Amino acid sequence: MFKRAATFASLGLGLLLSAGQAALAQGAATTAPAAKAAPAATPISQATLQSYIDVVSINMCTLLKQNVAYPTVYQSAVSTIAAIVINDNGSMIQGINGSQPLSNDQVFNGTALDLAVDNSNRCPSLIPPAELQRLQNYIKTNKPNS
Repeated sequence: MFKRAATFASLGLGLLLSAGQAALAQGAATTAPAAKAAPAATPISQATLQSYIDVVSINMCTLLKQNVAYPTVYQSAVSTIAAIVINDNGSMIQGINGSQPLSNDQVFNGTALDLAVDNSNRCPSLIPPAELQRLQNYIKTNKPNS
């Protein structure tokens, strides 16, 4: 799952995360009332993260069936999950990067890849063929050493 994407650079699966979105997630993660110390974040479990990805993927497929534009749905879905990991879990995922937080880019890119893979299995006929081909090429080129 997310392990293969922890150092994922830029795949361009129809997802164009703007600097504003990354800043929004980062700003939201760092803005807390000055009078109160924020509680220490705990890493999200991979099982919980996968549950979120599954739910958002189902929603994404439903919206794609209603002819909502793929880039819009995909960007919203990735942003939703990434915001949870960044804001609620301090950019930490159990089993990924030791006990160190991931960068916002790693969270966004890893989420984008995991969601794309989930969607390619859940509703491949609803994904634009060029996007599906890019994903398949990326996976083929970046197979983990097993």
